[in-house]
Amino acid sequence: MKRLLKIDWNKVERTIGGLKFAVVIILLFSISMIIGTFLESYYGTDFANRTVYKTFAFMLIQFGMLMSIIFAAFLRLPPKKRLYGFYTIHAGLIIIGVGSMITYIAGVDGSITLAPNEPNRQVVLSKDVLKFTYPEEGKQVTSELPYSAFAKEINEDYDGINVVEYIPFAQGKFVWTDSINTYPKELPVQSSKYFFKNPFASEEILLTLHPEASQEFQATQTMGPLTFNYMPLNLATCFEQQNPSGLIIWNSETGECFTPEEKRIPVKETTAKNRFVVIPMADKKLVTFFPDFSPFPVDASFQVDQKSIYRSFSKKLFQEKPALFLFGEKLAYYSKADNKWLVQDIKLKGDSVSLPWMGAEITLKDHQEKLVPFNLPVATVPIQKNGVVIKGDIRAVRLNILGKEYWATNYSPLSLIISGKKVIIEVTKESLTLPFELALTQFKMDKDPGTNNPASYESFVKLFSDGKMSNHHVFMNNPMKHLGFTFYQASYSQDSGGNYSTTLAVNVDQGRFLKYLGSLMLVFGGIWHYNLNKRKKGATA
Repeated sequence: MKRLLKIDWNKVERTIGGLKFAVVIILLFSISMIIGTFLESYYGTDFANRTVYKTFAFMLIQFGMLMSIIFAAFLRLPPKKRLYGFYTIHAGLIIIGVGSMITYIAGVDGSITLAPNEPNRQVVLSKDVLKFTYPEEGKQVTSELPYSAFAKEINEDYDGINVVEYIPFAQGKFVWTDSINTYPKELPVQSSKYFFKNPFASEEILLTLHPEASQEFQATQTMGPLTFNYMPLNLATCFEQQNPSGLIIWNSETGECFTPEEKRIPVKETTAKNRFVVIPMADKKLVTFFPDFSPFPVDASFQVDQKSIYRSFSKKLFQEKPALFLFGEKLAYYSKADNKWLVQDIKLKGDSVSLPWMGAEITLKDHQEKLVPFNLPVATVPIQKNGVVIKGDIRAVRLNILGKEYWATNYSPLSLIISGKKVIIEVTKESLTLPFELALTQFKMDKDPGTNNPASYESFVKLFSDGKMSNHHVFMNNPMKHLGFTFYQASYSQDSGGNYSTTLAVNVDQGRFLKYLGSLMLVFGGIWHYNLNKRKKGATA
């Protein structure tokens, strides 16, 4: 007969409530906090949370501290007058622990970005999710991704899609990949890689027209005052024409172009001297352009039609500032010395082409007519600089669909036709919809004297709630509170047009009252315990 294991609960209580256990658990907590602080400084808050602060081991250490406090108080029962302060201190610590647990389980910690005069109610939370969108069915499904600091195998299936692996921190390794979808033969989808240098700088530049290219690859790029513009090869022939108007009309789907002079179409002016041109198209419709204001045509009510496949282009807008137009194996620029546009060949892996700006040169390193430029995600440890993650900011999911491997990242959603249904797969953050809306009306930033470094910044916000509108001023140490939500000034961003957007930290802390109460009890208990011991020593003396 096996002897039943007997537990000496008195010994367990004395051990957990004893000084040795308290010293060990506090030491473990301190070491964890030191490691977490180091990781947060060098690798970012998210990495520190995933490796230390929000791990099961760290939660277990905190639970051990709470148990140590509770059992230490039990060991000193029944109550003694000289320990009233001690009991109050420990009760305060327990209440703080309970409040923190409530906040962790039910609290909200996220952010909301407000663009100028654009109402928003979506709060971005910290958890990563994989979102499946079926636009034709109006259906959307989200799946929570593992809260891990390192690559994690998933191997889960959803509607014919096998989710293989999740990488929370990745960097891109450049590769050329095949197109996922099929495109018409006449649609320009080419990409080119160039090497540009001048006496002061050099840089490799990749430009693309491919619709599947991720956000880091664009058709336009700037380097100082110089702008690189990537366009379909067919447009090079229109750049060669020294037409007086300097206008080009082109079809964005086929790349075909012509000038108004070719078609004998007059370029007219409004009474305010604004140029416009009316183009008769193949379908006998008339399309009106104001090329000095927008590349898109306007409809009958003079609203810009951004869905139109037709574009207008005014070469005169690019004659004052340095601008280089690239078409794959051709390039064009305006020569002030010759007072005209020049078009030159640039051969693949051939000699560099001299440019008219301070000894600049450019070389074509690679050109692809169909392949897609792609940054293949590779797991890494993130690196943070000045509070911004500069390496490892890609979150990626590897998928297997019908025997083929695909990637979806936070920068490049995946769009596919699966079993006749269009599906968009993207890696994003879990979100929360507020019961009210916020809009940024003004962003103000003060800079340190003589520098561009921000000294302080603040946001003026409109709140729309229950059919009413109110104005609020949010800045450091002056948050906005509404319906249990607290909004703090966190950061800002600036777009290419110079417009500022603000980011507010959003917090809901149901355990705040308990944490405040526990903190007051700590102070009161400390004073009480000190006075009781002081009286005892005085009476003994």
